Amino acid sequence: MRISLGMLFMVLSFLSFCQDYVEVTVSDKTPRVGDYFSITCTLKNQHEFPASLDSCSFYPARYISSDSAIHQKVYTGVEIIGIKDSSYRQNKETISQREYTVVAWDSCELSLDGFNYSLENKTVESQKVYLNVSFYDPVEGVEMYDIKESFSSWKGSGNLSPIIFWTLLIVASCLFIIAMFFWSNRFLKAKKRVEPLLPLKERILSEINQLYSEELWLNHELQEHFVRFSYLLRMYLTERFQVSFLDKTTYQSKILLKKIDINESTRTKIGELLTASDFVKFADSSISNERIASLKIAIENVLEDTSPNIDQTA
Repeated sequence: MRISLGMLFMVLSFLSFCQDYVEVTVSDKTPRVGDYFSITCTLKNQHEFPASLDSCSFYPARYISSDSAIHQKVYTGVEIIGIKDSSYRQNKETISQREYTVVAWDSCELSLDGFNYSLENKTVESQKVYLNVSFYDPVEGVEMYDIKESFSSWKGSGNLSPIIFWTLLIVASCLFIIAMFFWSNRFLKAKKRVEPLLPLKERILSEINQLYSEELWLNHELQEHFVRFSYLLRMYLTERFQVSFLDKTTYQSKILLKKIDINESTRTKIGELLTASDFVKFADSSISNERIASLKIAIENVLEDTSPNIDQTA
């Protein structure tokens, strides 16, 4: 019995020692543009915080947006103002921390990807954290002043000679003709490659299955899973009912649902799916694997309830 307890203690100690990612917390998940806030990175059983593999003046982040053109695009507006390392002991464990003082310069939703660190001959990634950065609300009676910029007029040393003028004109014309030639070729090739588009229901189901096959929640990316889950549901509703849900909050979406001709049980299911996604995206709520699987069944039922008549006639 004592030997079994000893082995169990050794296994638990080893698991706690082998930390596979850097824990990350932020002092404010809804900071204002231009305000300082802190990002704290924590490692257990380390006397010193390791050096990052990539060094830059901004904290690595990506956009989260309903606009596919900028969604997951690298964002370089979280500027690092200062860095402070510290370590202490807690419950017989050595805790090392690195605190970044940062400021965000744009109003947007962000995924803080963080730095990668070298730890005992392996690369350790930072835990992802999600932010919603916004401007300050305007205060009544307080004027806002724009930045005044002054420009000096520049005068050329003289007029271009006719030879230079005509040379530049000919070169510009040639470049324009070449550009039009390549553009027309690309357009014709793209036109030939057009493939028949799958019906909306099958297309969304395929993307949902792809999302679940990645099992992001098993890799400490639960919030990323629900960001994409919510986006697929909103994209489906937007295309199905021709009403934009992509740029609406969950509260606004529930109001829109009341104006759409669907049965009450389906309307309730959609509201529950949106609310469940928000709890994980913005409130760091935990959720069981069984609940994640049940939400997949629920969104499939919503697609089934709202699409058969339209897809069959397509």
